[in-house]
Amino acid sequence: MNQLKFVVTVAALALAFPARAEPSARQEPVLDLQDALALVTTDQPRIEAYEREAEASEQAAVAARSLPDPQLTAGIQNFPITGRNAFSPTKDMMTMLSIGVMREQVRRSKREAEAQKILAEALVSRTQASAEERRIRRDVMLAWIDTVEARAKQHLLEQIIADLRTGRRVMAAAIPTGGSTAALALQADGEIAVEESELADAERAEKHARSQLARWIGPAAYEPTPDTIPDIEVPLEMMPPLDAHPEVQIALAQQQVAQQQVEVAEQSRKWDPTYSVSLGIRPKYGEMVSAGVSIPLQINRRNNQDRLIAEAQARVDAAALRAEDTRRELAEEYRSAIADYDGANAELIRLNKDAIPALEGAFKAAEARYAGGGGGTLDQPFAIVRRYIEVHIQSVEAQAHRASAAAQILYVYGETHQ
Repeated sequence: MNQLKFVVTVAALALAFPARAEPSARQEPVLDLQDALALVTTDQPRIEAYEREAEASEQAAVAARSLPDPQLTAGIQNFPITGRNAFSPTKDMMTMLSIGVMREQVRRSKREAEAQKILAEALVSRTQASAEERRIRRDVMLAWIDTVEARAKQHLLEQIIADLRTGRRVMAAAIPTGGSTAALALQADGEIAVEESELADAERAEKHARSQLARWIGPAAYEPTPDTIPDIEVPLEMMPPLDAHPEVQIALAQQQVAQQQVEVAEQSRKWDPTYSVSLGIRPKYGEMVSAGVSIPLQINRRNNQDRLIAEAQARVDAAALRAEDTRRELAEEYRSAIADYDGANAELIRLNKDAIPALEGAFKAAEARYAGGGGGTLDQPFAIVRRYIEVHIQSVEAQAHRASAAAQILYVYGETHQ
């Protein structure tokens, strides 16, 4: 019995309690969450592309305000192809070489309407850039949280594996004296193999998370990270102002583009004259000047201009509906994130206040029974220790779930809520 008590005391304590050890303080600098977010503002091609599109639209708006370029016209009129003057440009008095210019005089109101529509498209591009930056910041937060979660699991598992191996050596040493059995040693081997498999999974998760993080912040993603996931402060008291969210701003900007298109379509009901002037050259008979104006005849407004106006108005209505749908989607995301945050927080409280103390109490009770000569085997301490390990990993996962929910809350609410 004394040998069995020795094995239980040394091996089981080695297995269980190091999991509660605090991570050692790091000496080297680490990539904390604020450092990672600060790197988002630099070198983001996707955001820069939206900015370039906005600049392109602004350039196009300048062109839209300008009158169209005049056109140069040249030709020959009344050129004879039969008779005695055939194929002569000079013998017939009616043959005339002409050169001139013509231009469509687009109304200022039309040009301004088109320019305003293009500027509204520039605003869409800029709000898309803002929305993309917020999405990237959320993705960086999530990837960073996944990285720290994977590292925290590795830290726990590495300690657990080292302690399991210590316990395995104690058990093997006690077999010749009858204080342990080969079956218990093999069980310890199985526990070690299980934890090593989980460690490999955590290492793969870290590589995957760092790869996602590197997508946005480059090589800095591979710098050391903290050992624990920090608490992220989030607003929980009220629904955020959804119209200030970039996704809603995109929908509202698209609605403005559609509204400007209505103005363009209405302006199309106004006709634009085309003016022309030309000089006619007759080598033997003198020069002549011609001038003219042409006006489009809008004889089918019902199926042309009016249809364009109806189309534009329908697009305004569609854009307004998309804006409302975006508001509802964001509200649902916010409520779901709040539920996830509260659920993960409640789980952490249960684990820290109930589960972990209960398992520690169970282990101490088993130890006291052995110390009092109650007998038994190592199966019960193994089960307690195994559950103890699972609870600590579950605690790390709950911290990650809470932090991920906080990232989603901040995505909807905005990081400047304070």
